[in-house]
Amino acid sequence: MKYVTVLIVFCFTILLAYDYFPNMSQMISVPDTVFIFLIIGLFLISMLLNRNKSVDIKDALKWQVFFTSYVLILMGIFTVLGGKSAIGISFSNGVFWLVLFISLFEMFLQLKKVRNSQSLLISWDYYVYSK
Repeated sequence: MKYVTVLIVFCFTILLAYDYFPNMSQMISVPDTVFIFLIIGLFLISMLLNRNKSVDIKDALKWQVFFTSYVLILMGIFTVLGGKSAIGISFSNGVFWLVLFISLFEMFLQLKKVRNSQSLLISWDYYVYSK
């Protein structure tokens, strides 16, 4: 599973690099559709491998925080290096900020769920072991 995650992040990095530096595709010619289908395929494979496992809210939150932070850092690095997004994924795009706000709000709600579930466990342990 870790290999699939690393491959997804790598493919996403290459796609974002192609978007910010379109001239790079002349040096390394791999069609964007190959990366897109690879990412979709990897997501499907990871879903199939994990369909019998219960999803831990903590792990989902960690993944979302990691991926959001990674994209922001990568966009910052590519912008500093002089890249400009061809499709508009940039800090000056209002839709980007809206999607980021929605993602941060969802992470906040998940964090509240994690904290509530931990406090319930602590109070249950206190109830069980205090008798």
